[in-house]
Amino acid sequence: MESATNRNIVWLASYPKSGNTWFRAFLSALLKDAPVDINEMATDGIFSGKGTIETVLDMSADYLSVREVEIFQRKAYTHLSTKSSRPLYIKIHDAFTLSPTDGLPLIPEAPVKQAIYLVRNPLDVTLSLANHTGMSVEKIIKKFIINPEGAFVSRRNSSNNQLHQPLGTWSMHAESWLTRPGFPVHFVRYEDMKIRPLETFKKAVTALGIAANEERIARAIEECKFENLQRKEEEVGFREKQVVSSRFFFKGEVGRWKEELSSGQVEQIRQGNEPMMRHFGYW
Repeated sequence: MESATNRNIVWLASYPKSGNTWFRAFLSALLKDAPVDINEMATDGIFSGKGTIETVLDMSADYLSVREVEIFQRKAYTHLSTKSSRPLYIKIHDAFTLSPTDGLPLIPEAPVKQAIYLVRNPLDVTLSLANHTGMSVEKIIKKFIINPEGAFVSRRNSSNNQLHQPLGTWSMHAESWLTRPGFPVHFVRYEDMKIRPLETFKKAVTALGIAANEERIARAIEECKFENLQRKEEEVGFREKQVVSSRFFFKGEVGRWKEELSSGQVEQIRQGNEPMMRHFGYW
């Protein structure tokens, strides 16, 4: 295990479409104390990026076995942390799961300083994920939100630029980050980012150990208001947007589900995700 001085990784974790990109934009504006370029954020990629293994370990990640991916991801991120002279803020959508081979976390713990976990009501996540993927709401519910085997990307597709990302149900994902990590995890509700932004972002900045006064935090919040990010996407585009999506920064509203989901859809989501919906106040 690496020494504590080498714990430079900060996971920016979330189930997809839960405010991760918004938070990364805020963090970019805060760290630079300047307007944010949404296509050049001051964060450090995504855990599932195939390019990290290839660049850090100087190898091709095509056609790796599941077991090899586990080993090489751990090695690559431990090496990155060891060689870095600053915190590395890395996006991650993977649930915090254990290897069926060696029983160790698939996400390396030794190089980790801290995690921020962004959580959003799965009823609203469903609508946002449907827009993002171009899938129907019904398909999103069955394939992701209530599916214990839900995941992004197949490792068998060697042409993909990202590796497999296990998700589980929305509740399984949240619970995995709540109960399993052996490092500090600070939870941030999407709804609190909207309703009480200064208080919420300030607590996150404190958890991250970033030295920034309230005025600087407020500037970063203002810079990354949802309508400002929408405007930037309209002006220059956003490379993380899926081709099938009309826009990445779509609506960003709280409570859309009340008007746009049927009672049957709401019941499906609740039945499949009750434990963590109750825990985070979404019941």
